[in-house]
Amino acid sequence: LDDAAEQDAFTEKLLVLPHSHFCYAPRGQEPAVASSPCEKNGYVTFGSFNNFTKVTDEVLAAWAGILRQVPDSRLLLKADVFGAADSRAYAMERIARAGIVPERLILRPLSREYLGEYADMDIALDPFPYPGGGTTCDALYMGVPVVSYYTERHSTRFTYSLLANIGLSDLASTSLSDYVETAVALAGNLDLLDALHRELRDRMKASPVMDQERYIREMEECYRAIWNAWESENTSR
Repeated sequence: LDDAAEQDAFTEKLLVLPHSHFCYAPRGQEPAVASSPCEKNGYVTFGSFNNFTKVTDEVLAAWAGILRQVPDSRLLLKADVFGAADSRAYAMERIARAGIVPERLILRPLSREYLGEYADMDIALDPFPYPGGGTTCDALYMGVPVVSYYTERHSTRFTYSLLANIGLSDLASTSLSDYVETAVALAGNLDLLDALHRELRDRMKASPVMDQERYIREMEECYRAIWNAWESENTSR
């Protein structure tokens, strides 16, 4: 984040937290982390539980490119659009135009309890230019690595920030071709994939993303900075 460049786009003065502007707190009683499902399935399952409005035609084209390069792989999508016949048909039409055949798809509607379904996913694919937030955290906490694509725009960098905070910034790419290549390469390294599934929850717990005390302290420091700046400006008049 280039503070000076970002500031030019805002009327208000920006105060940037040193680690993360987001703190993830699981809901409680989350399912245990499972090993990578490709071990039992015999194929890699990519997936996204993000709102389908984020899945543009460009995103679908990138996902189709990933599937073409990973033989027998599947794409697991879970979203409200798959819960009604008309919206499901519309989504299927768009997916088909991207070149993804129904045999490679696993489609599920939204449900209240869904975290356990991450056990059916090997690799999460982040949409772009609007990435996941809480959805990304859910995936990582459930042991599923997330591959992301970001640019200089702040709104594209949420998942990149989360990955950087858990030491996996290499899973975030600054070009669309690298995004595809990263997903394909990870699918080809089953030992690494399984290790990530087993380690990611602990990485999350040890990171600033879940350090609630640090997050509150840093927020308090920002509040103090705001108050001190106001006092300095008003007492010097």
